[in-house]
Amino acid sequence: MDRLNTERLKSPAPSGNQEAPADVLSIKGLHAWYGESHILHGVEVRAARGEVVTLLGRNGSGRSTTLKSIMGLTDARRGSICVNGRETIGMPPQGVARLGVGYCPEERGIFAGLSCEENLLLPPRLPVSNATGMSLEEIYEIFPNLAERRASQGTRLSGGEQQMLAIARILRTGANLLLLDEISEGLAPVIVQTLARVIRLLKSRGFTVLLVEQNFRFAAPLADRFYVMEHGQIVETFDASLLAAKTGVLQELLNV
Repeated sequence: MDRLNTERLKSPAPSGNQEAPADVLSIKGLHAWYGESHILHGVEVRAARGEVVTLLGRNGSGRSTTLKSIMGLTDARRGSICVNGRETIGMPPQGVARLGVGYCPEERGIFAGLSCEENLLLPPRLPVSNATGMSLEEIYEIFPNLAERRASQGTRLSGGEQQMLAIARILRTGANLLLLDEISEGLAPVIVQTLARVIRLLKSRGFTVLLVEQNFRFAAPLADRFYVMEHGQIVETFDASLLAAKTGVLQELLNV
């Protein structure tokens, strides 16, 4: 049965090189596995400089696995993942990160025994061209909550402050492609509004953001393009200008 479903869900092979020169991320025919479990089936996604692209879908649809595949964190991958024009399908995670990719997983990964500022200072700057990274002053201007809590230990930060810190830590490295996984989950509305403001600011500064979100109301006003996933495959792709016309499809696929 699994083999039958796999064959049914396969996407046609990509025809030629169609991504625009400005694409920061270009994924074509991506398959990914955890052990013997075949999770992604021919995923294709693109994101240009300064774009916010959102992956929508129910839990288990393959959205988080897509982010992990970009970082090289799945057991096996096949297909093509180009970052800033470099093929990364055979690279280890550290090689992908050095190309300017910053990954913020659901778990956030805050070091509990370090202060907020020590967490910020921990990651090294990336050895990529144009990787300047934000200064602490810039970080604290964007996230005033972190400035107030700079001496607090990671365990004493609220969930919203930890999420801010996880994103801010990436910005310190100089990454220009941000992979953000469910950053609004479980947070108070005022914190979610702050994160939305930050994403708009990053977009205006030329950052590229690939956003996995369950909170459609948070993601919808931010995205330039939407990809809807189901059973490890992209089943709908549309630009923000078509969002109103796709309401019925989204209600059927996402129950929004």
